[in-house]
Amino acid sequence: LLAAATVAACGGDLGPPRPRPAPTPDTVAPLLEGGARSPRLASYAIDARLDASARRIEATETLTWTNSGTSAVDALPFHLYMNAFKNEDSVFMQESHGHHRNVEFTEHWGWIDVTSVKIAGAELHDQVRWPGPDETVMEVPLAAPVGPGESIAVELTFTTQLPEVFARTGYKGAFLMIGQWFPKIGVRTGPPGAERWACAPFHLDSEFFADFGTYDVRLTVPTTHVVAATGVLTDTTDNPDGTRTLTYRAEDVHDFAWMADPYMQVISGQAKVGDHTVEVRVYHRPAQAAFARRHLAAGIGAIETFSRLLIPYPWPIMTVIDPPVGADGAAGMEYPTLVTTAGDSWWARDGIRLPEYVTIHEIGHNWFQGMLASNEVEEAWLDEGVNDWADGEVIAELYGDRGGLVDWLGIQVELHRAMRAAAAPLASVPSPIATASWAFVDADAYGDATYRKTELALKTLENLVGRDTFLAAMKGYATTWAFRHPTGRDFFAAVEQGVGRDLAWFWGPVFYGTGSVDWSVREVACLPRHDARGVFGTGDARRVVAATPDTGTYACAVTIVNHGTISVPVDVELRFADGTSLRQTWTPRGEGKWTRFELERSSPVVEVAVDPEGRVLLSDNLLDDHVRLHDDSAAAWRAAARLTFWTHSAMQVVGL
Repeated sequence: LLAAATVAACGGDLGPPRPRPAPTPDTVAPLLEGGARSPRLASYAIDARLDASARRIEATETLTWTNSGTSAVDALPFHLYMNAFKNEDSVFMQESHGHHRNVEFTEHWGWIDVTSVKIAGAELHDQVRWPGPDETVMEVPLAAPVGPGESIAVELTFTTQLPEVFARTGYKGAFLMIGQWFPKIGVRTGPPGAERWACAPFHLDSEFFADFGTYDVRLTVPTTHVVAATGVLTDTTDNPDGTRTLTYRAEDVHDFAWMADPYMQVISGQAKVGDHTVEVRVYHRPAQAAFARRHLAAGIGAIETFSRLLIPYPWPIMTVIDPPVGADGAAGMEYPTLVTTAGDSWWARDGIRLPEYVTIHEIGHNWFQGMLASNEVEEAWLDEGVNDWADGEVIAELYGDRGGLVDWLGIQVELHRAMRAAAAPLASVPSPIATASWAFVDADAYGDATYRKTELALKTLENLVGRDTFLAAMKGYATTWAFRHPTGRDFFAAVEQGVGRDLAWFWGPVFYGTGSVDWSVREVACLPRHDARGVFGTGDARRVVAATPDTGTYACAVTIVNHGTISVPVDVELRFADGTSLRQTWTPRGEGKWTRFELERSSPVVEVAVDPEGRVLLSDNLLDDHVRLHDDSAAAWRAAARLTFWTHSAMQVVGL
């Protein structure tokens, strides 16, 4: 998540690895309450052996896949993500140029070799095809099609070589973070009658998309190594050769990741979710113990708060891994029931909540990526950006509205405002939010649109429709679409249903267009009112009125312009010299880019504030939407009005 988050604690000399006691199997079921949440279309049984010194895994896998579509399939595509790190010809390496989130690739290559593919005992390895530009997608042709509603079992044998950690997975010294390490089938998606395979090559800015299922995984590792993994530990066996076999079971998940390290320690605590408890575990090196306690507190708070905000967390365990110094490439990543965190920096004192924020953000993914499981490759904002919005709600509840992100030495920073300040000018983001992850011009554009602009858009919408209404709509979305892979249009429809109004005026320009809101106060004019002067009547009845008394009121006109491409309702507050104020709302219609408020008051306008509470976070220019005029005399107002008129006229003449 955070490229600049670094671990500053020094690990020191930890000595040679020593055998560790066997962990006690968990005594809880894989789900807090019985019954499948998902269709369980892709289930895996994996038996893997780790060679820790070679950083290599030898494994067998049996995939059971069910065709939930309306048409038969005659080939099965598999992701081989680890081949992204095999050579410089991979799509990932071509797009990254060897750089990812401020981590440079060290040419300690990683790969996955599939050596056997069997279906019903028949070897198909020689028939494997490579349909993409690299080796991150493998296609297995079938002797007979799999019809609608039918299932098929595929047996694979493979070797995975871990790279030095660069992007999410790999090793750093003795630390092994093992993600996206096994052959993983694509997803059959799309409306009935128009299904297609979602199984794209592994791009730099794309993450993952997979079907739900069950995972039964046996991991054989040295007895010196501590292991943390997706799911619950159901059994342990110590073997005569100095290894230990750990058996895990996970249900209604779409991935399985694990960590092995000889120096990790673990602390744990309990989160309360309804009538159940969730055990939160934090794995850390000894030098990071102080930060581990902060991650644990944040993790417990995150589980409880996300469960209230959206839907209850359904699994009995949440594992948080704090990678050691130098393993930043593995930090800040989410997997079902397991995340890696970051932020352990010397300057992250209590009250500077970077460590807490990363933990909360990654745990939040267990709702938007773990349970809702949208297609991150094609619509990354449905996970990253929506999760960013939810993070702000959780942090505000846990740490307060004003100083949620920073509350240190009198300095307070709220998360949504920090996001706004950190974002590039929204008008400069070259692609819409609703852009496939591989189609952004670069990683900065991907981050600005997918994370920050989405988060600011949703917070703006929350402010416009009302907090309680929007929170209820988001809870309804999560409840309706959990374990169902919602699309962006599903999200829009669910929110509209929840708020009870058509929001097409918002979704279109904000999510499918580019640009921002850019208001300015173009003109403020207040002149003393008096009876009309000039020539009146005709012929003998013509008369000249040269002077009339003032009425004691002012005729005021305030002109507001939106130079941006996004139009949303906005409050405009007019403040008067006598201390009173008037709130007006501008609701743009059609292509309207400006509005003028005309009114007569006993006191002139001295200040104009567009969006005075800062409810619309999609505004780029925060300088031109607030004007204060100090001179209250009629002469000054007349002079200001004339100056404004002549300035505008002069600018038109010279072409400015």
